[in-house]
Amino acid sequence: MAHRKVYLAVGRTHTRIYRFDPIDGDTRVVENVLPYEAGYTAMGAQYLGDDKEPLLLAVSGNRLITIDVAAGTLKEQVIDGLPEGPWFDGDMDPDGKTLFAVSNPGTPSYAIDVAAGKATSRNAPGGGRWDDFAYHPKNGRLYSVEGDDGDLLLIDPSCQPMKTVLKQGVFPSAQASTAAGSRKAYSATFFDQDGNFYAVDSAGNVNHLDLTTATIPDHSQRIGRGRVPVGNLEIMNGAGRITPLPVPPSYDEITVTKKFNRTWENSEPRGRVYSFDLTLTAIGKDSGTAEDVRKFRISFDLPTDKGAKAEASGVEVIAQDGKAYLDSVGDQFLAAGTSRPITVLITVPGDPARLPQEYPLDGLRATRLPSH
Repeated sequence: MAHRKVYLAVGRTHTRIYRFDPIDGDTRVVENVLPYEAGYTAMGAQYLGDDKEPLLLAVSGNRLITIDVAAGTLKEQVIDGLPEGPWFDGDMDPDGKTLFAVSNPGTPSYAIDVAAGKATSRNAPGGGRWDDFAYHPKNGRLYSVEGDDGDLLLIDPSCQPMKTVLKQGVFPSAQASTAAGSRKAYSATFFDQDGNFYAVDSAGNVNHLDLTTATIPDHSQRIGRGRVPVGNLEIMNGAGRITPLPVPPSYDEITVTKKFNRTWENSEPRGRVYSFDLTLTAIGKDSGTAEDVRKFRISFDLPTDKGAKAEASGVEVIAQDGKAYLDSVGDQFLAAGTSRPITVLITVPGDPARLPQEYPLDGLRATRLPSH
């Protein structure tokens, strides 16, 4: 099971949960989940259904922390047999019943039965600076990344120690955030359902590695020109799995503005159609640098209701799990610093009298796509 977004635990203390979309870099704090002052890590996701938010489970000291992102609740429970840590890597096993958590190199790891509230010791992890691991959706094996030298690691709980180097130097060395005490580690890892592997370091740099086949590429690909936007906070851990999309990820954000035109009632499906002009400008959103754009992606929130859709000329539209992605078709050259409008029609099902006169278009962003 998977969703369009994964979850990041951000902040060594006063830890917050962020939703992160690896395709377009969209990152938002989950406002209804309060910070956890003591901090937690070794986080995994327990999926409850395709149309439901998962439960997140993490470890803080000898306590299991259960985060219900839908309800906005944090619950802590002392776990029988679990030491105080510290804790680093964590993930839920494929059946969603056991949180597997790793501590220091020479100390035992622990499998936590989340229903029984009991921990069982396992083998020691071995040395290095690797701070998260994830189960491959096809072969069920655990993968991680060494922060110091970027080695791709296989974690086998039946071995002592558990760590084996699969291939050296696949990833760039990890970077630390500017937060005090931040580790140069890959602190959040996850897969999509096809076996594409993503690794995020403490500073928010995101790397992708194709592990959909038995052949391991020599080098990962760093995505975009920026980092996951969490300020100077440290990314501590990650959890979840994403549904794959047949589009390349891109975080090179450019300027986009919206102008609402009008709305009208729709009969099939019953609801409203909203017309917007979305104006792209060939200027980096954060850098302010004017650069040519040849290909682009526009993304925004879209209801998951049957019949909801987005339409525009010159783009290919994919809608999935509450997001719409509009990718340009072919070379649509936009000279540095210049702008162009794109008219987008958004169909929202529902009672026209109850739908807003202007669709809010939350999550609107545009990114430059590679042109080669």
